[in-house]
Amino acid sequence: MLGVGNAQVDLIRYLKADGWWVIGCSYRPEGRGLEYIDRFAHLNITDVDGIKRLACSEKADLVYSIGSDLAMPTVAKVSSALGLPVFVPKETAEMLQNKLSLRRFLAVHDISPIRHRKVCGPDDLEGWEHFPSIVKPVDNQGQRGVFLANCMEEAKAGIENSLRFSRSRVLIIEEFLEGPEVSVNTFVVNGETVFSEVSDRLVVEGYAGGIPRGHIYPSVYCPPATMLEAQKLTHLCNHYLGVENGPVYYQVILTCHGPRIVEATPRLDGCHMWRLIKIVSGADLLNASVRSLLGEAPPNLCVEADLQSHYLGFHYLPPGGKFYRSDHPAPDSVKHLEYYYADGETVRPINGHLEKVGYYIEPYEKFLYRTRKP
Repeated sequence: MLGVGNAQVDLIRYLKADGWWVIGCSYRPEGRGLEYIDRFAHLNITDVDGIKRLACSEKADLVYSIGSDLAMPTVAKVSSALGLPVFVPKETAEMLQNKLSLRRFLAVHDISPIRHRKVCGPDDLEGWEHFPSIVKPVDNQGQRGVFLANCMEEAKAGIENSLRFSRSRVLIIEEFLEGPEVSVNTFVVNGETVFSEVSDRLVVEGYAGGIPRGHIYPSVYCPPATMLEAQKLTHLCNHYLGVENGPVYYQVILTCHGPRIVEATPRLDGCHMWRLIKIVSGADLLNASVRSLLGEAPPNLCVEADLQSHYLGFHYLPPGGKFYRSDHPAPDSVKHLEYYYADGETVRPINGHLEKVGYYIEPYEKFLYRTRKP
């Protein structure tokens, strides 16, 4: 298992319940997954050679991860080299992990056109006129190093700090897209996208890069015609990517010119959306991913119409703060509740702004009633 953080806990617990022996790999011995794994290996998840040696010595049956863009190229490279099951080739995994490569791929196939440019320093911004703009490290995740620039001066001022978060010291600047955000969770079986569900992605105001504060599934804000357009767009992208099996997760912004893909990754998302989808529809993307990875036929992923929308919301604290459950009580109508920390623990820095300390799932109507302003 590449990573032992909160996103990985879902899969680790699933595997343990299914009788697996799990080794967790991370560059530091921190994370909630440590209490569930059988062994910890002090390895960076980007250390392909180290992970390969470990997998060989332990005769691993699978090398996998969920919720981590950084892990996907390692998963693909190690699994391919050792003849282990893998969903996408290393070239696809590397391309999708790099925001600039993804944007170029989409441009080549004439889907989701967004004006963008590669940036390695202030001089690369000369002639760029599309403000406001979003600036991102091409090879990081979790909103690290992302900032909004309203003018050339702000863009140039923020570059050096943003470069600190890029392993390749390369950034991408993109035109800022106006419109609501949605997630599209898809699943492919034998080259056909058999599952494609749209959910609203609500973000924390005041933070560039879209820190998610919650998800609503099924979507309540996306009109049916726009939803169908977003689904067709992701189906088309899955086709061009050549994905034969497994999950592909998309973040999409619904602009006045149509849906635009802003993120795509060949894995389950890092926000426990699989659990929200399972509670609402019964479709289990986590189980489907493991079964498909093992070469088995995935379970039925058909979804009925007119499902009751539910809300998955996050509890947040700034890094360095002390966590106490009493500060984040469970709603009366909660269907699932999970905390990432024990009382008194210090919140670890991940994105450096606001860190998730837990999440809950409840019917959307209950959430709306509970949070409605008087």
